[in-house]
Amino acid sequence: MEKRCLVVPGTFIPFNETITQLVYKQLRLLPLKYDVCALFDKADPKLQEYLLNDPNYVKFHVSYVMNDNDVRFSIHNINLFKGLHNMKKYINAAISMYDGHEYLYTSSFPCYSIRVGVELKKQNPQMKWIANFSDPINHSPYKYDQETYQSYSFPEKIAYKLYCKYYVVDQDEIDAFEKADLLVFICEEQRDFMIQQYLKYAGNISEETILNKCIIVPLNYVPEWNDMTPVKKEMKSDSYTLSHFGRVYGLRLIKEFIYGLQIFISENPNVKLKIIQYGVFRKSDRKLIHKLKLDSFFEIHEKVSYSRCIDKMRDSDWVLLFDTILPEKEIQPYLPSKLVEYSLLQKDVLAVTVNTSPTYRIMKKTDAIVCAYDRYAVAKGLKNMIIDHMPSKVEYRYTNEDAVEILKNRIEKL
Repeated sequence: MEKRCLVVPGTFIPFNETITQLVYKQLRLLPLKYDVCALFDKADPKLQEYLLNDPNYVKFHVSYVMNDNDVRFSIHNINLFKGLHNMKKYINAAISMYDGHEYLYTSSFPCYSIRVGVELKKQNPQMKWIANFSDPINHSPYKYDQETYQSYSFPEKIAYKLYCKYYVVDQDEIDAFEKADLLVFICEEQRDFMIQQYLKYAGNISEETILNKCIIVPLNYVPEWNDMTPVKKEMKSDSYTLSHFGRVYGLRLIKEFIYGLQIFISENPNVKLKIIQYGVFRKSDRKLIHKLKLDSFFEIHEKVSYSRCIDKMRDSDWVLLFDTILPEKEIQPYLPSKLVEYSLLQKDVLAVTVNTSPTYRIMKKTDAIVCAYDRYAVAKGLKNMIIDHMPSKVEYRYTNEDAVEILKNRIEKL
């Protein structure tokens, strides 16, 4: 008889978000049956099509409690009392769904899924709790990004403080470290940063104890779903496109990239190129672009759907990766999921990052073009790519089956 697992992921597929896909990919090949307590959001037609043809999807019995937007609280969705009330309803619904399951799987984000784990572990100590993390919570660098915080209006500052107080709670991560049976991370840097923060601000259990229950499940792709086949694009000699996909916000800094572009253009005035951005873009960066008279070199669009995003990646001459920028001596724990797409499409990548990040480690293995967050380094990187035509392919391709093998093995030993 198959063992059962209660899954508390917040939103779940066929809603198409990086974290929801991460959850499904980690669980789909395990020899378990799942009861999922989920929040719903708009379904993605392409992902629905994949799921209908995925024989593993029948293992998931999904109960949708309410709309994700009813639980959210943010600068733009500011009904705090409604959000907290519905958060509590979701937590209680997940707890009430527990029916002797051998395993519990929680996903952070949302952080409040961990509160389900704390309560159920207290009531059922024999249950094995698997806590998955997509990003750090405890003293996350994004919480202490003063430049972004100072750019907020007074009401936005209040909303942000409340968001950190109730939705991104340090204690949730600390509780998972101390009470979960297995901790799942997407890369070594994320694990090491989070352990470092735990030991610094809590430290109730030892580093050795934590490491013994840590595993890495890398970002991966499902071969049967993969439509990211590389296309040989004939390079035009008159104009080049460099595209970035994703939000430019917070610590994803690009000011030095903009200055580096200015230097490159001044040194190569006959080169025609366009930087195309898809997704949220910082107002201060728009102002800097205008101040430096670079408007004609930028094209900024709203976020596009996943399938269109892949098409736009294919159409680009090169793709850009703007990483989270932290001081050089600090561990940079964030791994952009787009590395998988860039690798599968075999696109030439120019990354702006720091040498303590997983992006730097992965891209340097193949001598891809990696620039420090410095305008002169960026100008040199653009020259290497556009003038010298240096190849810059990233190699980061784990099939779903290979990636979750360690998770399958560890669960059997819990």
